[in-house]
Amino acid sequence: MSEEKQDTALDKGKIKQTRHKPYPIRLREDAINKIKKSNTEFGLKAFKDIPFKVSKDTHQKGLMLRIYKGAPGDDFTKRVFYVRFWFNKRSDLHNCGNYSQSFGVNELNEYLIELDKTHKDRKTGLWVKNPNTTKKDEKRFVEKPDTTTAKGYTVNEVIEAYCGAPIFDEEAERGFSKDRKDGYRSKKHAREWFRCMAGYSHRQTLIDFFDDDDGYGVVEFKSNKHLRVAKPTSMRDLFRKYPPGRGIIQDRVYYNRRKKITYTKPKSKNYSIYDHDLGKSLLHELTPGDIENFIKNLSSKSVKESYVKVFISLWIFARKRGWLGTAPGECPFFNQTVFIKNEPLKYEDKYKNVAIEDPTQLALFWQCSEELSPRFPFKAELHQFMLLTAMRKTECLKMEKKHINFEKGTLFIPKGISKTKYRDEELPITPELEVLLRNILDLGDRPGLSFYKMRDFRWLFATRNWRADRYFNKEFRMSHKARLGGDEQYIPVLRKLMQEKANDPALLYSPKILRKTYITKSQQIFAGRSEITQQMSRHRNIDVLNSHYNKPGIETRREYASKVSQAFPFIQRRTAS
Repeated sequence: MSEEKQDTALDKGKIKQTRHKPYPIRLREDAINKIKKSNTEFGLKAFKDIPFKVSKDTHQKGLMLRIYKGAPGDDFTKRVFYVRFWFNKRSDLHNCGNYSQSFGVNELNEYLIELDKTHKDRKTGLWVKNPNTTKKDEKRFVEKPDTTTAKGYTVNEVIEAYCGAPIFDEEAERGFSKDRKDGYRSKKHAREWFRCMAGYSHRQTLIDFFDDDDGYGVVEFKSNKHLRVAKPTSMRDLFRKYPPGRGIIQDRVYYNRRKKITYTKPKSKNYSIYDHDLGKSLLHELTPGDIENFIKNLSSKSVKESYVKVFISLWIFARKRGWLGTAPGECPFFNQTVFIKNEPLKYEDKYKNVAIEDPTQLALFWQCSEELSPRFPFKAELHQFMLLTAMRKTECLKMEKKHINFEKGTLFIPKGISKTKYRDEELPITPELEVLLRNILDLGDRPGLSFYKMRDFRWLFATRNWRADRYFNKEFRMSHKARLGGDEQYIPVLRKLMQEKANDPALLYSPKILRKTYITKSQQIFAGRSEITQQMSRHRNIDVLNSHYNKPGIETRREYASKVSQAFPFIQRRTAS
């Protein structure tokens, strides 16, 4: 047996799995700066991971530095901080940032501390959120800014902007816009809104309104010679001349020299929002109770309702401009949330349910209008025109000569003239209406009315305030000032003349009954067919026509009732037993 010893010496070569094992380094910038790709062995890999000597029960657990091989000839060494974490039974790496002069050890520690607070369980130290998912979501999601905060404008500031004045850095608009629809208010409603917002003061003497061709109210400034106030140049200048609390109309004391009596004309019980303390409150903080407290001393129920509508308009205007934030909710004054006490009417409209049904009275109206035409040209014809067309007075006053087409036999009504502003409409010219229209166009032959025959005079009903110096003023002839302004002086004269000729002092007449007269007659002639009457009255809603405009008198209703009663012939008078 051989006593030769077997060679049992261990192989001194490096184990394949553990070769190039990096040694941990300290988490210090001088140690990190020594790590360069020029003195690092990468092998076949494009990078090499070097762990840090850190405590395993702190926020630095799992931290390492990754060195990238880079491109050949590139001297720059890319060093990136990574942290290894365990989440959902899987190991993963999270990029903490590139090592640079702006992101060193101190910045890394701050980042890891924040990561530890937001992604780990405090008690167990386990990862409860994936930092890689959070980093992706930061790029995918954008935090919505808080836009729910109102801009904090006061009621007075919103009033100025609503009227068309610029406030702060906000862009000015035309002013007096509608609430829910596009467009602007007519002169009638713009005047009413301004009176509630900033009226009952000398501001009202410096401003007026007129309707443009689209039927929208336009502001017109004027001077006050009595108070020696110059004409404002803009809405901002108007509020500069009369800031809140200035120019409020007070009790006016007059002295009659002839009677040697002093009398006082009391001021209005109403007051504007702009001159009240409520105007200095923030609009978005107003409550229905604030409005109720403001309107409780106003003169009547209808005035209170107008003020509530104005507050609603201001709130809606501020919301459309984005001044109430992105979540203002519904208007707090809408849907009758403001309590208005029921009050008895101070006066009743005695012409509300009146229409002329008697042919004799209709002929009397026409006869009296013809007699008064020389004294009241255009005004008498205005009332006759209203009777034959069933048009509203405000619509008739805006009619132009070019709207008449005798060849086609039509009367054109633009939607800017119409009350509803729904669409352009046409009315047929009947033989009776053609006679009236030719009579109107012949008024220029009368003495003092020769301007009416000028080719560029556009209005059908001309103004009575005509002077010789305006004859060749084309701008005046084309403006709204050249048309008839109203008929307030003509109405009582016509009513009195009709009462005298009819020998009836109780005879009622008002221009508003002319439209009701036409509609009532139409309903009687066409046996109540509202769809036929609607073609001439131009109502969009037949229910309005039936409830507010068909006004048969008591004799007509007696005739209706008598015809129905004939269905009960069996009713007899009882005899004495």
